[in-house]
Amino acid sequence: MNGTQTKPRIEKAGFYHVLNRGVERRVIFLDDDDYLKFLEIVDESAFTYDFSVYSFCLMSNHYHLLVKTMHENLSLLMRQINSRYSIYFNNKYKRVGPLFQGRFKSWFVYDEVYLKSLVKYIELNPTKANIVDEIKKYRWAMSTNTSALSCANDELLKIVDFTTDMSHKELENINKIFHAKYDIKEDVISMKKPKKLEEYFTDSADREFMIADAINDGYTQTSIASYLKLSNVFISKIYKRYKQKVQLFNKLRDKGIFWSYSKDITYCKATEKLFIEYLLKYGDFDDIKLGFTLFGKRVLFKVWSEKLKNDKQFIKLNLMLSRVFFGMNVESDYFKESTIKKPN
Repeated sequence: MNGTQTKPRIEKAGFYHVLNRGVERRVIFLDDDDYLKFLEIVDESAFTYDFSVYSFCLMSNHYHLLVKTMHENLSLLMRQINSRYSIYFNNKYKRVGPLFQGRFKSWFVYDEVYLKSLVKYIELNPTKANIVDEIKKYRWAMSTNTSALSCANDELLKIVDFTTDMSHKELENINKIFHAKYDIKEDVISMKKPKKLEEYFTDSADREFMIADAINDGYTQTSIASYLKLSNVFISKIYKRYKQKVQLFNKLRDKGIFWSYSKDITYCKATEKLFIEYLLKYGDFDDIKLGFTLFGKRVLFKVWSEKLKNDKQFIKLNLMLSRVFFGMNVESDYFKESTIKKPN
């Protein structure tokens, strides 16, 4: 499976937007004490790792932080915050297993001109989610709770207008932050020049990934459709299906299904056969049903016949697949090659 590889984390000192979600988007803050404990851990970690917080917003199932690091230690400080809170949460609620969806996501803010837009984006999460109609009514955002952290720096909050929605220009700035790519040479960070659209589309690459890479790097679906001489609707369908595949893959990975292979594996790094094989073996009925929609019956049949049909460990699954999905009338001689018919 081709596609963009996960880029290594930038570990330069500076501003970072950090995001992490609960595994399977589960709730990670169940009461006020949980929110307060998380902020306490952030504060204590700031003392240890020497960073400041310029914005935060704690939602029920995820959090945003805008931090400024003084040293090249973002991974260390976030590991401390996430692991300490996970231990607290699991002990309190008598649960086991990972609490967060992977390590964390982070975006290095190369140009400080974007910081105001980013602060506004972070702080307005509760209004965007229709939890409150005014941010001042939400307790767990820094703009309404500046005293919550001793490591807080409110100089950006003071110059941001939270009474208006995000403008088109501000949304453009956020898009640039999320899609920016960087070169680090001789300790100097510079923004990479975006590739030309034609550089994404080669004969050797999977078109789904080519389209996704171009969109993720900031190209519009309209410009891609125009270049490929395809309709906007067609490009939209391809990208929607790509995102559904990524979401399904991440759901299975976060359950630990791929951990025997790799805990950090991504959809782009996995082969299609590996994804489908693990989906058929360990996905629930709805996951498998969605897999047929996303990949098609013939593709799943090929993987099934190569990897599963002779594996008696999965006899119940195989009988279910052969009967429900393939419409085969098979009994005890099911595993014989002569009984397997290719689906129409």
